[in-house]
Amino acid sequence: MKKPWSISTTVRNPERLRDFLRVLKKLEGQPFDKDNQVKYQVLLIQERLYKPLNIPPKFRKYYKKPELEIPYEVAEEIFYAQQYEDPPMRGRQSVNPLNKLGFSIAREGFGPIIITELGNKFLAGDYDIGYIFFKSLLKLQFPNPWSADFSEKEGFNIMPFIAVLHLIDKLNRRSTKRGLDKTEFSIFVPTLINFDQIDEYLERILEFRKEKNKERYILNFAKKFYETEDVPRKKIHNLFDYGDNIMRYFRLTRYFKVSMDPLGYYWNIDIEPSRKVEIEQLLDMYSGEAFKFNSLTDYLNYLSDITKPALPWEKKENLEKIAQSLKNETINLIEKENLQITQDKQEILLADIQTMSKNQLEDYISRLREFNLELKERLKKIKLMKDINRIEEIILALRDSKKLKKYEPEQFEKLITEALKIINDEILIKPNYPMDDDGEPINHSPGNKPDIECYYQTFKAICEVTLNTTKLQWVHEGQPVMRHLRDFEIQHQGDDVFCIFIAPQIHNDTYSQFWISVRYEYDGRPQKIVPMTTKQFAIILETLLNLRKQGRKFSHKELYGLYSMIINRSKTLSSFSEWVVSIDKTIKEWQQRMLES
Repeated sequence: MKKPWSISTTVRNPERLRDFLRVLKKLEGQPFDKDNQVKYQVLLIQERLYKPLNIPPKFRKYYKKPELEIPYEVAEEIFYAQQYEDPPMRGRQSVNPLNKLGFSIAREGFGPIIITELGNKFLAGDYDIGYIFFKSLLKLQFPNPWSADFSEKEGFNIMPFIAVLHLIDKLNRRSTKRGLDKTEFSIFVPTLINFDQIDEYLERILEFRKEKNKERYILNFAKKFYETEDVPRKKIHNLFDYGDNIMRYFRLTRYFKVSMDPLGYYWNIDIEPSRKVEIEQLLDMYSGEAFKFNSLTDYLNYLSDITKPALPWEKKENLEKIAQSLKNETINLIEKENLQITQDKQEILLADIQTMSKNQLEDYISRLREFNLELKERLKKIKLMKDINRIEEIILALRDSKKLKKYEPEQFEKLITEALKIINDEILIKPNYPMDDDGEPINHSPGNKPDIECYYQTFKAICEVTLNTTKLQWVHEGQPVMRHLRDFEIQHQGDDVFCIFIAPQIHNDTYSQFWISVRYEYDGRPQKIVPMTTKQFAIILETLLNLRKQGRKFSHKELYGLYSMIINRSKTLSSFSEWVVSIDKTIKEWQQRMLES
């Protein structure tokens, strides 16, 4: 029976993959023998990156009070309490996606555990997620000498990343509907196991689009793929899981453009238009056929070598074509939208591509991309400010805490970013989520930075947002938020610096933690943290909208007044529960005063 391919269903979120790699780094240089396979899984339990199903009663306190550190001996006892048939296999399974994506080499009998150069770049604080996953997914191929899972005998011969680019490119030439929707991608991408099938799959997709009874078509397609008349529903359901997982990894590369609703339920994936030239060059160079390796050693050397496989833009003339294409795209955008640009930006567009060295071209392309994104963000802002309906939609979304909890984390960060931009006299609102070439989030903000940075003339702020409303909220958010704020305070000494914390609901433990930091101190000095529910934050936008409808102005100074009042009033209170009541009262009084004045 044939089987589909997937990237990693054990680790759906790539950010978690980085945590798994961080733990493996502790064992680097040691053999990945049975003892270390168990040790790796125990360390994942200790770091709360893996929670087994069966927690012995005497250890449940560690999960009821997540602030308690789990001692290694306790994690080990929890691990053995699971009574696995093959305990070391758990460690092998957890390390599998790291090996598969070329971040590590960890296998019994193959020398010491190695974190590859790409893996170390991923662990570095300032890693570029697009570069990491582009390099990683370009190497992903089936079959390969490292894995017996997807063999040539089973029909596999594919570099999935390249093959899917070919498939969508060909489809776009034949159809007015661009890209693949969620169903098409989930059915036809994980089952595309050989580059020779690209043309056949193109015809199948076009056929599927004409088919009225989609359910029947999918079932018949699954019967043919799995070579059986009896296909359990679970197998079809699994294809959607694999499709969703592959999409999430592919979009991180920025070579695919994903349009998605905030809940992540409906989506469409296409080739990224602003990388058209790079994609054409890649498709000219590679067919999607898997590389052949003479030995496992050759494959492992290939996996470890960050310069492999060769890229078409290693040639200077190809880099020049990419730079020229981006330059033309930027000029067209400026002319079409009649945008004003500064002298230094004009100089970027006047630069002579022909005289640049290879390194200068790479730097120039990077600067053009930044400039292009800046222009698109400016246009989005102009459109948002004119769109009263969108502002009302944002207010309604913020009020609906039940629906918000189903949002994708990065979509929630985007919603709050848009809301902050509506206030409209900022110097800069800077979300830290990684973006595609149009400024759409491709993942949530990394854990080592604030979610959003806000720069105003009168004050500066970070904004931290979370959809977590459980008692784990303060564990995940408390210390990191206060640490991010302290780092930001140090960077902006002499400025008034706040942290605005926004969640659909705020847990009492979180209020308590922030209260201590505001009223007393965090690491020796008090902080200015303003916790607000999304409903309370919606009141600010609602006030702004009402003022705008009356033709009145609203500036960040009014916001500064509100934040300062919330902090100052805390000094006269004796408990966090009083502060909770005071925050709500202050926001409502502020709204009343703003609308009456």
